[in-house]
Amino acid sequence: MNQKKKVEKILESAVTDDLSMYVDLVKQLKKKLPFFGGTKRLAAALLKEQLGDISKLDMDIHSLFNKEETGQIVFEDIKDGRARLFINVGKNQRVNPGDLIREIVKRSAIDGKLIGKIDVHSAYSFFEVPENFAELVLHSFDGAKIKGISVVVEPAKKRKSK
Repeated sequence: MNQKKKVEKILESAVTDDLSMYVDLVKQLKKKLPFFGGTKRLAAALLKEQLGDISKLDMDIHSLFNKEETGQIVFEDIKDGRARLFINVGKNQRVNPGDLIREIVKRSAIDGKLIGKIDVHSAYSFFEVPENFAELVLHSFDGAKIKGISVVVEPAKKRKSK
């Protein structure tokens, strides 16, 4: 398998697979590294092990994917570095902010402390995540169900001025 395909596979796994056991292992391994940036160094070491010499790999991340898969998602509602996302479940489905936090953390593996404001309405909700994690969180909900309900997560539309 060529390096670009391996990178695609790694990114797909990061978005779609349950990596909780691996996250726990990374936490344990990070304790063995006595300096800042341990997680990045672990990830880099794993990539080196998996990919080998990447000196000739085109590092433009967008060139690694088809045009259909990149540049299509536009996050309209970004404020203070946080992207606002829409999800089609709310109070009518007995979903509360804690449920949403647990699902976001479980699916995307981002730290729950990074999740910003959550607005739960009757049939839908909004939540904020750091802009740099927004696409990851969005894709992590592909085909997802919450409390048996198929969910759709989309970038929120820009808020109307009052």
